[in-house]
Amino acid sequence: MKTLNTLLGKNASFFLPFLIWIVGGALLQVYFTHAELFLAINHAHAPWADVIMTGTTYIGDGITFAVMLVFILAFRKYKLFLNAGTILLLVTLIVQVAKHYFNEPRPSLYFADTAVLVHTVKWVPVHGSCSFPSGHTTTAFAMFTFLTLICRNKLAGFAFLTLALLAAYSRIYLAQHFFVDVYAGSIIGTTSSLVVYTLFHQRRMKSSPEAAAEPVIGLT
Repeated sequence: MKTLNTLLGKNASFFLPFLIWIVGGALLQVYFTHAELFLAINHAHAPWADVIMTGTTYIGDGITFAVMLVFILAFRKYKLFLNAGTILLLVTLIVQVAKHYFNEPRPSLYFADTAVLVHTVKWVPVHGSCSFPSGHTTTAFAMFTFLTLICRNKLAGFAFLTLALLAAYSRIYLAQHFFVDVYAGSIIGTTSSLVVYTLFHQRRMKSSPEAAAEPVIGLT
């Protein structure tokens, strides 16, 4: 617990705004319906935003996480690679099990028999099932939580959180997910990354307290 509290304190630029997101997101879901939250975001669209959101959504793609793993491996940070790889495997397992267990309809299917028009981008394939939780959002939050924890520049945490939230926003904008899907994904990704990193960090502390005293990669 002491290690976890220390990590949270050192990375407050990420975790304090994340806490605001969690509280604010919970309140939004109390006061607005499932459909209202989706339509408020999805209907605020523009041609230029279609292009930007199409690119932004790849922030949360598994390939992006894999590219990060390749860079870590290229710098011969093998323990760091194992840490990040474990995080990716864990969130993938959690998301896939949850998706198929709940098998919730995505917006296109949810509104299919209604008069509601859902904004879609013509060059982005829209899925119909396994909506909960959002895999892209989970991966984005897992990746950026991890980057926050290993980055020497602790002010970068806010930028990392902003990128993760943009990935989450893009999933609703592109009609791939509901608000609750990305909300849950953000919690799964952040929690999984924090827990796995904490366990690895504690192990490093026991084996080499000096090596674990500072972030393990010089991202400045």
